[in-house]
Amino acid sequence: MKIGFFGGSFNPPSIAHLKLARKAITECNLDKVIFIPIGDFYNKKELVKIDNRIDMLKIATKNDTNIEVSDLEKYFKEKIYACDIFRIIKNKYSNDDIFFLMGEDNYLKLSTWKNYNELKNYKYIIFERYDNTKNKENLKKEKQNFNIYVIRCENTKEISSTLIRERIKNKYSLENIIDNDVEKYILENKLYIR
Repeated sequence: MKIGFFGGSFNPPSIAHLKLARKAITECNLDKVIFIPIGDFYNKKELVKIDNRIDMLKIATKNDTNIEVSDLEKYFKEKIYACDIFRIIKNKYSNDDIFFLMGEDNYLKLSTWKNYNELKNYKYIIFERYDNTKNKENLKKEKQNFNIYVIRCENTKEISSTLIRERIKNKYSLENIIDNDVEKYILENKLYIR
């Protein structure tokens, strides 16, 4: 199988996350995408528990037969690094063709991550989100040297988890930026409220 692994905080998952996953499936002929939310041990502002983020992702993807949600990072009792997760996935899915999905901003920071020499050997699907000429040039160079596929993503950069959290705190509309059932879950569980 050809599988894409999409890591992130998904705090909360936005419609942009879903659009990106679906676009990767279509444009790169993936059999499925697996969301992998980061664990609770990351020092990220306003990070709700992984169980909540897994629930929200499952609600958001309930109608997508080719999208799954992993609880892989739930069981670690300390912060783990991308290289550790990538290694676990590579071993678990050794018979599959695997790709790691990420935004261009994260990909262009990859050289600063732990065990970069190992990380550069994996295959990536990169979401090109910004109209930044320097980033485009850097991605073009990377594409020549590494296993990366670049997908141009329109109408996603304005939607972020940070924006959603701010809108929840200020009681603004979440229409067209988050799944309706995810919004209900957030309100019922009183998430992201000051």
